[in-house]
Amino acid sequence: MKTDIYSALGSSVRAHRKKHAWSQEELGERAGLHPSYIGQIERGTKKISLATLEKLSAALKVKIADLLQEKAPESKPSSWETRILGIVKDRPAELQKRTYLIIRETLRPYSGKKHK
Repeated sequence: MKTDIYSALGSSVRAHRKKHAWSQEELGERAGLHPSYIGQIERGTKKISLATLEKLSAALKVKIADLLQEKAPESKPSSWETRILGIVKDRPAELQKRTYLIIRETLRPYSGKKHK
């Protein structure tokens, strides 16, 4: 059975994104792409350019060839990920959300703009 290259690529992008525990919004921000575009890529409904493939590869910190593999990446959390999960896993959902937002904002690339 022939596999559709765009569906295979989309599944791979999704697997790599989930390995990082990122939302489509987070991947889109890191790759400079709109979150809905990430969704279309992951569903295999969007034919992407080589430039977009390169952006995804850089954002996901993998080789382009890795994104073109049909095998999903193995997901083993690092010791820091395990520590962070251990701290928040038994907390209320609202506190988990606030913690996520704080971490996301802390790691957001610096734009050089002064905030009021």
